[in-house]
Amino acid sequence: MPEPDVHTEKMISVLTPEVSAQVRRLRMRYALWESGCLTGYDDHGPWAHWDLVAHVPIQRRRIYTGFPEAGSYNHHSQLVKFKGKYHFIFSNGIVDEEEAGQRTMLSTSDDGRHWSQAKCIIPGDVERGMWRNTIGLYTDGSQLVAWTQTNWDKVRSTEPGMSSTGAATKRQIDAYVSTDGENWVPHENIAPEVFCFFEAPRLTQAGTLLTGGTALGGAAALRWTPANIVGPPEVIPIPATETGGVFPYGEASWYQTDDGCIWTYWRDEGGSCRLYLSLSEDDGQTWTPPLITEFPDSMSRVYAGQLPDGRFYLIGNAYPKLLDRMHLMIAISEDGAKFSKLYTLLDDPTAQRVKGTLKCHGYQYPCGLVDGDKLLVGYSINKEDIECGIVQVADL
Repeated sequence: MPEPDVHTEKMISVLTPEVSAQVRRLRMRYALWESGCLTGYDDHGPWAHWDLVAHVPIQRRRIYTGFPEAGSYNHHSQLVKFKGKYHFIFSNGIVDEEEAGQRTMLSTSDDGRHWSQAKCIIPGDVERGMWRNTIGLYTDGSQLVAWTQTNWDKVRSTEPGMSSTGAATKRQIDAYVSTDGENWVPHENIAPEVFCFFEAPRLTQAGTLLTGGTALGGAAALRWTPANIVGPPEVIPIPATETGGVFPYGEASWYQTDDGCIWTYWRDEGGSCRLYLSLSEDDGQTWTPPLITEFPDSMSRVYAGQLPDGRFYLIGNAYPKLLDRMHLMIAISEDGAKFSKLYTLLDDPTAQRVKGTLKCHGYQYPCGLVDGDKLLVGYSINKEDIECGIVQVADL
């Protein structure tokens, strides 16, 4: 395992000094502009200084444009390649996040540039007050597995935060299996234990399917054997953090370095605007407590992975301002322990066309798929449009 730089007993440093200084300069310039404190008479706002984080070329392709008649809420991107086609699923709702009728949509593409008209593969039910969060898509080559968090009996939360549902909501995890991308067989309520995740499991070096999530209110690692992919996972509780992180939705992403160490990054709902990190050296059977890092995060989902040349990447809203999702960035690490490059993928000005509960401006909830010499990135825009971007690995 690459040795992390531990500043204190309760913090892990995962940025090189150069990237750390880059992040500090960017934050300061943005804060000066927002507060009305000009750095000079040629100061025209944050985009005038965005050369601090270089843009990497990205080819953007629209998959779905939200509008009231067919659902102006669209979010929760998941992406795989199955039998030569890219398969992209996402949540689609009428206007608000997590309202009755929210369902799972599918679009396919031969090349990542031209996408089929999205269609519903897993419906919600307005009359029954049932909606679905799309939480995972996996393929073993012979079949597709899509997971949803299925919910009924909505109870509106009275607490401010990025969830609209209260504790009394009835929930379960369902899995749907297809061998052709057209017909889907349901496996409902796959486990009695209350758990959730927002990223599909991936294979570890030892052949275990792993994802980070939550179980009974705490952070957890969820492990499956490939033969039991639609069954209940093994739930491994993550030791509690001592640095104030809060992980109620279990939004996490991971990669595994060559020595077998699994690095799992957690979104912190505690408002720290930084990612937390847990490590496992035994295929996810035991874990360190999540420790806070200096890696900035606006409190959104991130996606981690490995490039074909052996380097590692982390995509997210790497900006330390709460819920500022206007800047989608990608960080690159040579060894998985220190990120030495930071690029901007998207930061074009954008805003919601249709206001809805818990929708927010910006590019958010990325997922990644490496295919040959390119990296495909799925994301939502303002939680109402869905796109797929293509980045050439050579440009990173």
